[in-house]
Amino acid sequence: MWLVSALLVLLSFTTLWNRVEAAEIAILKSADLPYYNQAILGFKAGLPPMMKVKEYNLDSQLTRGREIGKSLRASPPDLVLAVGLKAAIAAKLEIFDTPVVFCMVLNPDAHGLRTSNMTGIAVRAPPVTQLSALHSLMPNRQRIGVLYDEEQTGAFVQEAIKVATQQGLELVSLTVRGQEDIPRAVSRLLPKIDVLWLIQDQVVVSESSIPFLLESTLNAKVPIFTFSSTLVQRGALGALVLDPWAVGQQAARLSLARLRDANTSASTIEAPEHSQWALNLRSAEYLRIELSPEQIRLAGHIFGVSGPIAQKPDAADLIP
Repeated sequence: MWLVSALLVLLSFTTLWNRVEAAEIAILKSADLPYYNQAILGFKAGLPPMMKVKEYNLDSQLTRGREIGKSLRASPPDLVLAVGLKAAIAAKLEIFDTPVVFCMVLNPDAHGLRTSNMTGIAVRAPPVTQLSALHSLMPNRQRIGVLYDEEQTGAFVQEAIKVATQQGLELVSLTVRGQEDIPRAVSRLLPKIDVLWLIQDQVVVSESSIPFLLESTLNAKVPIFTFSSTLVQRGALGALVLDPWAVGQQAARLSLARLRDANTSASTIEAPEHSQWALNLRSAEYLRIELSPEQIRLAGHIFGVSGPIAQKPDAADLIP
């Protein structure tokens, strides 16, 4: 009897896997950006070779995304991968029954992406991961400053305050409501801190504020720890950054799990599984911060720019 039961289980698993392998996936991409394209390559590499995948580019147009979403609703694939905010919003507005996995979306909760058929991977690593990385990079810097907008990242900062206390660190936080508040907030914050932690807050970190933040902290000899390799290239000391290929791989595993069981991880948002350091060796030398050979060896991105502030970046590299 046990042999018959085992054969039935094996047959059921084989049938399920064959169905997964034969599944059709539609990829909605917000725009043709390297960050998104690398995530998609990682995603495709994590799928069974026989699986059918069709890719759609929104060209940064939400209206185009909604049109694509309507066509997919009329002839639905087995799963939709949404890469980028506009793609995720288009999927939310137009696709209701098909499982959707999203990635490369900043602040997904602010856009109501926890729906019954949607799940995804956060861009932001949790506070415990980021603060652990910061502390390991600069173990003698205890007072960490952070600027934030309450609506954008208030919950994240409140969690970070608890984590910092547990790690024996002091988090000195100041709220800002707009770009005009940043100079005054920075002048108040810098004398009180050993490190400025720039988090993914679109009110604080913008194309217009970045030169001021970098110049002010370098003049005060206060290092910046952040989330973007572009900011490190321009003069920040270090960052914990996402590997978009690894995010794509994680999205593939999540998608396969959802294809096997549509209720798996429904309405949840996973933290990114893998992050890597970006380091600026010239900034470390200027700030007299000694980086160990092991830290440098483990970094995924190493910069030594010709000056304390490099060329203007593409804003898409800063906030995917």
